[in-house]
Amino acid sequence: MKKRSVFTKIFGVAGSLILAAALTAGCGSKDASSSPEAKTDTGTQAKAQEIKVGYVNLIAAAPAIIAKEKDLLGKQGLKAEFFSFANGPDLYKALSSGKLDVAYAGMPAAVNWGSRGAEFTIIAKVDDGKNGVLTKGDSGIQQPSDLKGKKIGNLVKGSGVDYLIRAVLLPEGKLTDKDVTLVQMETANMESAITNGTLDAAVAGEPFLTFAELRGLKVVKELPDPAFVVLGSNAFLKDHADAAKKFIQGHIASIEDLNQNTEEDAEVLAKAFNVPEIKGKDKTYTPAEVMAQALKRNQFSYQWTDNDLKYYQEIADNSYTIKSLEKPLDVSSIIDTSWVK
Repeated sequence: MKKRSVFTKIFGVAGSLILAAALTAGCGSKDASSSPEAKTDTGTQAKAQEIKVGYVNLIAAAPAIIAKEKDLLGKQGLKAEFFSFANGPDLYKALSSGKLDVAYAGMPAAVNWGSRGAEFTIIAKVDDGKNGVLTKGDSGIQQPSDLKGKKIGNLVKGSGVDYLIRAVLLPEGKLTDKDVTLVQMETANMESAITNGTLDAAVAGEPFLTFAELRGLKVVKELPDPAFVVLGSNAFLKDHADAAKKFIQGHIASIEDLNQNTEEDAEVLAKAFNVPEIKGKDKTYTPAEVMAQALKRNQFSYQWTDNDLKYYQEIADNSYTIKSLEKPLDVSSIIDTSWVK
């Protein structure tokens, strides 16, 4: 993987009602795996170990969705509940409060919570991918400097999108967040907000980037996504190490499945994201075709590289520069590469 530079490559305690909503209503939907029991190596029946898995609802977390839909954790002897979240900060609140055991989310939120002493450890890599700057074709926005004075769609402060805007995109255009208006909204609403003029531009990840692109909006610049990783709560990793190891095997199986069964998994993901047919300029795309196109911007891998670790540190350093962190963070203090052999 190519090394990414600074210019080319998050929170307080939430109330219990907000957290409950994240897990059961607006932010999350849960689904227990269909395998409550698993056979041990000796062939006897044993009660499956339970695990709660959270993920941010983006293609970067596809391994979690594939594991859910294909019961890949059940095949490891785990009874899994899955919870989806609209953004990383909400997910981290759930993980830090003990409502989740493991989670798929981005590094910017991880370094923010890690710098505040949150009790979790990064235990696996997930992907490398792309986000993009969306706008109308006739907006006049072609490069970062053109964003001056514009309204830009953003997720919550401390999210991966927020990191990309304030630490990568605006500095490249010699701008700061005082030169633009950042409008917080969920990614799913950004496309319509640009279309109706509420926003001039937005930074979005997949599959929403492809949805908007196929319907006529323009991606004027791609940005390296701020890296998805798997985190485990320290209590879970300590008290249920055997279940954590089984989870890692399921995670690996899910990534291998994605890399080997792209067309099949595109159909699975299309259903999971409720992707509609999209009428483009040249053809009507089936849901699976839409998802297959969105998947092209992501490469999934569970194996660490030296460049991955350097990039994670770069994210931490940049986050401190833009004051998302109150103090510098050595990312090696929140990463344990020994879980993935």
